[in-house]
Amino acid sequence: MALKSPAFRRKFPLLVTGGLLALQPLATSYVVAAEQFDCQVSAAGGWDCKPKTPASNLPPRPVHEGAAVSGGTEAASEGETADRPMLVTEAKGRGLKSRSEDYSHLDWVPREKLTAAQLAETGPYCGGAYIEPTRPGMADTTPKDESPTYINAKVSKYQQEQQIATLAGDVVMRQGSMQAEADEANLYQAENRGELKGNVKIRDNGSLVVGDQAQIQLDTGEAQVDNAEYVMHKSHIRGSALYAKRGENAIIRLKDGTYTTCEPGSNAWQLKGNNITLNPATGFGTATNVTLRVKDFPVFYTPYIYFPIDDRRQSGFLPPSFSSSSDTGFMLVTPYYFNLAPNYDATLYPRYMTKRGLLMEGEFRYLTKSSEGQFGGAYLNDKNDDRKDQTDYKDQRWMVNWQHKGGLDERLMTEVDYTDISDPFYFQDLESDQIGVESRDVLNQQGALTYRGDSYTARLNVHAYEMATISQITPYDRLPQLTLNGTLPFQPGGLNLGYETEAVRFERDLKNDFVRDKDGNPDFSAGAEGRRLDQNIQGIERANGTRLNVAPSISYPMTASYGFLTPKLKYAYTQYDLDLDSKGKADAIALEARNPTAYGSYDSSVSRDVPIFSVDSGLYFDRNTSLFGNNYRQTLEPRMFYLYVPYKDQKDIPLFDTGETLFSYDSLFRDNRFSGTDRIGDENKLSLGVTTRWIEDNGFERQNFSIGQAYYFKDRKVQLPGIDYRTRKDSQSDVSPYALVYNYYFNRDWRFNSDFNWDPDSRSTRSGSAMFHYQPEDNPNKIVNLGYRYRNDTIAYDSATGTWKVGGGDYGTPGDPNYIKDYYKIQQHDFSVIWPIVPQWSVIARWQHDYNRNRTLEAMGGFEYDNCCWKLRLVNRYWIDYDDFSQALPQNEKGDHGVFLQIVLKGLGGVVGNKVESFLDQGIQGYREREDQAY
Repeated sequence: MALKSPAFRRKFPLLVTGGLLALQPLATSYVVAAEQFDCQVSAAGGWDCKPKTPASNLPPRPVHEGAAVSGGTEAASEGETADRPMLVTEAKGRGLKSRSEDYSHLDWVPREKLTAAQLAETGPYCGGAYIEPTRPGMADTTPKDESPTYINAKVSKYQQEQQIATLAGDVVMRQGSMQAEADEANLYQAENRGELKGNVKIRDNGSLVVGDQAQIQLDTGEAQVDNAEYVMHKSHIRGSALYAKRGENAIIRLKDGTYTTCEPGSNAWQLKGNNITLNPATGFGTATNVTLRVKDFPVFYTPYIYFPIDDRRQSGFLPPSFSSSSDTGFMLVTPYYFNLAPNYDATLYPRYMTKRGLLMEGEFRYLTKSSEGQFGGAYLNDKNDDRKDQTDYKDQRWMVNWQHKGGLDERLMTEVDYTDISDPFYFQDLESDQIGVESRDVLNQQGALTYRGDSYTARLNVHAYEMATISQITPYDRLPQLTLNGTLPFQPGGLNLGYETEAVRFERDLKNDFVRDKDGNPDFSAGAEGRRLDQNIQGIERANGTRLNVAPSISYPMTASYGFLTPKLKYAYTQYDLDLDSKGKADAIALEARNPTAYGSYDSSVSRDVPIFSVDSGLYFDRNTSLFGNNYRQTLEPRMFYLYVPYKDQKDIPLFDTGETLFSYDSLFRDNRFSGTDRIGDENKLSLGVTTRWIEDNGFERQNFSIGQAYYFKDRKVQLPGIDYRTRKDSQSDVSPYALVYNYYFNRDWRFNSDFNWDPDSRSTRSGSAMFHYQPEDNPNKIVNLGYRYRNDTIAYDSATGTWKVGGGDYGTPGDPNYIKDYYKIQQHDFSVIWPIVPQWSVIARWQHDYNRNRTLEAMGGFEYDNCCWKLRLVNRYWIDYDDFSQALPQNEKGDHGVFLQIVLKGLGGVVGNKVESFLDQGIQGYREREDQAY
């Protein structure tokens, strides 16, 4: 091999000779060289050596194949064993115990001998770790051709004519960060080459190669190790090969090699390929003709694979995954990653589905100093024609997505969340979740520009919606919306002068066509005519319009260490310019004639002005106390809130973005019982509440308890369209329900959260929930969730009838085929657990049950096996799935069942069943924290 540095070639004889001479005083009295020389560098750059007087009673010198033998020297002693060393191919993926029983030759350190810092970096089920021993020069970054060579051995011999140095006994050669060890070595000065034999170890930059013999190029560090095993310490990677070649650039090439992250004594899984290349500089490896073997049984083959060996990014194929479902059939995903630049990349997800064909998905991600975001897209020529007769279906399925957040400067912020799909059944049929788009019924198409001043915020927002379902009403788009909120920069006499302003245009295109189901039959679930749900919207609720809202306020906050008092006066003025189609005008006249208290008339220009007066006050008391032998600082925080809003008739105003909030402890202290701007609730009430907390000396809040109630001095007449306050009992009550909140934190591992709202008029529970959660900080693998929730005061819009339902409410009307009593009432329990039963084995279970309709919403049970190098989950799951067979929500609910298997090979990723991740994450609180902290 040609030498790359003539200067190094001239230096090398001197360095080696100096090393050999330095060895002699260190040799023991009974292990010395058979012949010793005094060497100097000649004028030509070679070695000029003269023999010394031989010592008496010397043992035979080491004899090495390839080294010339001087005349008269005895050969190796007879009877020398010639047992063949065990080959790595005979170990079936395990480390060679013939080299060391405890695998110490691979730098393996048992768990009980690891330090605390090393244990923190080691998986909970790993029996140990690969620990690189500290050695001189391991952090040296000097190039090999500029680094001196240091050599040490117990026995040395130099033959001047052949220019061969023979070393024996704990031979160590170091050059820069690379170190080579062996029992014996021959160094060929003419070729700048070395031969190593017996217990060969070559180390460099966090890697170790072990073998029986090796050839090494001393000026470049290139080496070939026969019958090799290798370790990459930080990545927990090991493997073997018939021979391993280490390149000048530290790249390791393996012939008939293996790759695994399993412990040395395990062959649980391994990649086995004809040629494997590991590149520590890039953090990736490649392999050809690869077989994935589990317990030495082949389970998967690929002609080529590109895989990570650490956490760095680089272009190439990511681990494939496959699964099966009733909608897609067998599915295989083979992602390819493009590492385009440090601040942007892309991933292509070719997804083959036996029932539908090839879906091409891809995403492009970017990150700049002031922004971040991603583009995504997908396309499928769907060969499944199950929906071909259903309204809105298209066989050319596609999706585009853009998500962006950024700042043009320190005050001006931009935001984009845009998704468009080919048809409303896209997510239901394709189960698409590869490119980070959440599957939901209504997709955002939004862009916003926000400016943040010192005392104000201005925002320009354009927000449209794309429907991913046919069983919901079309929502309003904001095209555009401009808001300006803040406070004046001066505070005369301590007064806060605030303002809220908004100008927005609401539009929506209500559909009026006929709807057919999957069989091509008319869908009468939305009405006798079989038209869209949008046709159930009546009267002025069909209007489009422009809304201008201005709400200046003045408040005088008074605060002290013991309490606060804040009187506030706000004046809300709203102007509407409306336009309504002929159907809406006709409906408005009929509805007002039927019930003028609940429905209004149409006017193209409507205005509303309402003053809002409130006084918010509270006190703070605390004391030292003890509870169950523990010391606490207990607080007592009474609060009083008075609100006066005069009645203003608002029946002539449509609902663009408004709903009624649910009752809770926090709602006692709000100045409007409606969300949005289209309704301002009339109220004359006094809310009383008190909170107490128990706080430990270290600041940890052990528990808190709040209770409150509102007292009303007049009926609440302002309601949602179609609701008559005279027939709604809670609108005429003198008191609100009692609102209670209680939270107890047993410690940082256990917590209990609850709320309870009880109506004294009906002597019944309005709503309540209780949730128990357990997940230790030091062992997040243990999770227990037990919860119950009840709510019978929901306020929902029934799309089947086009009306608002209060107090639970039914779906449809009695006599309709889709009628369900108390459809909107909630009465459910939810239990989930992930718990280790024996080391490495955990049970997984969840049961969510709906008592209102006496049905199971989701039930699953299974187990997880986790060890140092792979993980397996097997889960049997039943759940309520939603698929738009019709426009009636209850008809779209169907029970589904599946058995899910997930296998994760640590170091390669999930090879099957990645969907398990999604429903465990959504269904079990604490699962994401568990996985994020796992090894």
